[in-house]
Amino acid sequence: MNSQRNHRARAGEKGVTLLIVLFALVLITGVAIALLLMSGTESAIAGNYRSSTQVFYAAQAGLEEGRGRLWSGHPNPFGAFVPQPMAVGQARYILNPSAGETVQPSDLSASSAYRDTQYQQEFGVPVTSATVQTTASTSGTLLAGVPGPLFKWVRITPKTERAAGIDVNDDGTLNNTTPIYFDGSNQNLLQQGQQVFRITSLAVLPNGSQRMLQADVAANSLNLTFPAAMTFIANGATYFLPASSSFAVNGTDEATCGTPAEAAKPAIGVLSDSDASNSKDDQSEKDKKDKKDNEDDKKSNSSKGSDEDSGHTGGGSTPSVQNVSGSLPAYLQSVTALEAIITQIRASATQVVTGPVSSLASYGSPSAPVIAVVNGDLSLSGNITGYGILVVTGRLTVTGDVGWRGIVLVVGQGSMTVNGGGSNSFNGALVLAKTRDAAGNLLATPGSTLLNWNGGGSGVYYDSCQVRSAQNGVPYRVLSFREVTQ
Repeated sequence: MNSQRNHRARAGEKGVTLLIVLFALVLITGVAIALLLMSGTESAIAGNYRSSTQVFYAAQAGLEEGRGRLWSGHPNPFGAFVPQPMAVGQARYILNPSAGETVQPSDLSASSAYRDTQYQQEFGVPVTSATVQTTASTSGTLLAGVPGPLFKWVRITPKTERAAGIDVNDDGTLNNTTPIYFDGSNQNLLQQGQQVFRITSLAVLPNGSQRMLQADVAANSLNLTFPAAMTFIANGATYFLPASSSFAVNGTDEATCGTPAEAAKPAIGVLSDSDASNSKDDQSEKDKKDKKDNEDDKKSNSSKGSDEDSGHTGGGSTPSVQNVSGSLPAYLQSVTALEAIITQIRASATQVVTGPVSSLASYGSPSAPVIAVVNGDLSLSGNITGYGILVVTGRLTVTGDVGWRGIVLVVGQGSMTVNGGGSNSFNGALVLAKTRDAAGNLLATPGSTLLNWNGGGSGVYYDSCQVRSAQNGVPYRVLSFREVTQ
């Protein structure tokens, strides 16, 4: 009896064991399937993240190409392609199609794969209403054999209040006709500082992933302003100017770019009433000498006569030679400040050379101004017109038909000599300041400066447009960054 009962118990136990094994198999199978599903999900997540990251950086690469090429020092600058200032209603595109495809963002038809509908969200009108120009991307040419980033287009437009959705001047209206400027601290509609550009980039990968990024950029504003057409930052300013009736120093703003002219400035600015008086006396003595040396100058002004009156015009009385110490911008107020601004300009320079030298690698153009810093003496001769900012820390000597459009800072030795022979001029602003002694040691206060202009040339003319344009050669900084959708 007991053996039969034990046999039946063992038989029952065999059935339980089978059930346990089957349950374990089902459990293991479920875990395996779950692991497979998790692995697939993680792979999908990783793939999506990888695509999202790739398309993000592709779009960002487009933004960087746009920002970089705004700078005149870029290997492939836009130049006149992006006018500065740029009027509202202008749109510039960088196109970057893959082999065999067409990228035409201003084609808003349904068949256009990369049409730009986002423009209307910002400006309230379709991009077909804008003045559109296109250029090819240079990203794929930087490294031979290496494919460029997969952005499709980059759009550059002026930023407006309507586009930004921000009432910048707090007048209750989102202006869509006036571009925004950046003065180094704040954005404004007063055309003070550097114009703000909005750059929009669309990137699309072969798998269909896409992203649109946007950045507002403006030049690293040096915010250089000037109290006179020609300014001497000196304790003892001496200048000799030609007595020719064709020569002039004029502080009346030429405003050659068509923007509203600034209030008239003095033709010549010095730091004290005595310097103003002494400078006029030096001018008179030079005129007398020129009269003896050159019969052609017999009609010139020997002592503040009519020709001197017409040749030194601008704000205030005539001749327009004034003490401007009360209106100096901060960067002109001390040796330390002058040296600091030269260091800042040098950091943004398109070329820095050690003098003495007799030429520059590039003299720039109206659409691509240079920032040239010469550490030492510079001698220019021949037929030359430069554009941008020129800094000379030694002595500047100019001979022949040489002129400059923009800003000339002879800061260091504060000595400049001009030898006639042409009809070129300096349009913008000219500053002389002696901040170092002959050995290069920093002075405690500005020393005496010297400008010796020997006949020829039509003179120095203040031009706010040339002053602003010269500062367009500074690299652009990002003011804001965001992701947007079509």
